[in-house]
Amino acid sequence: MLAPRLLEPAAQELIRNYTGNRSATEVARSARDLLGERFDSCSFTYVLMRAFDVEFHAASEAARWHEFDNGPRSLSDDDLEALLRPWLPEA
Repeated sequence: MLAPRLLEPAAQELIRNYTGNRSATEVARSARDLLGERFDSCSFTYVLMRAFDVEFHAASEAARWHEFDNGPRSLSDDDLEALLRPWLPEA
């Protein structure tokens, strides 16, 4: 994983651009775009935890979303929405 100081700007930008009507899939795509070539499961986990105070195990689980991981245990859009709902503030 990259040094946190390299990931912190992406976490700050993610929360700054968040509005309560954005879905978890939109947040995940935004994080991937913000991280660019630095994107991987560890950096995504870190950014979710910093931006939204997502608990470690939930953030790690979110990194298995089907647009990031096409493995047999990948998460669907609905699974990601349900998983992150408790941490994404509403408008």
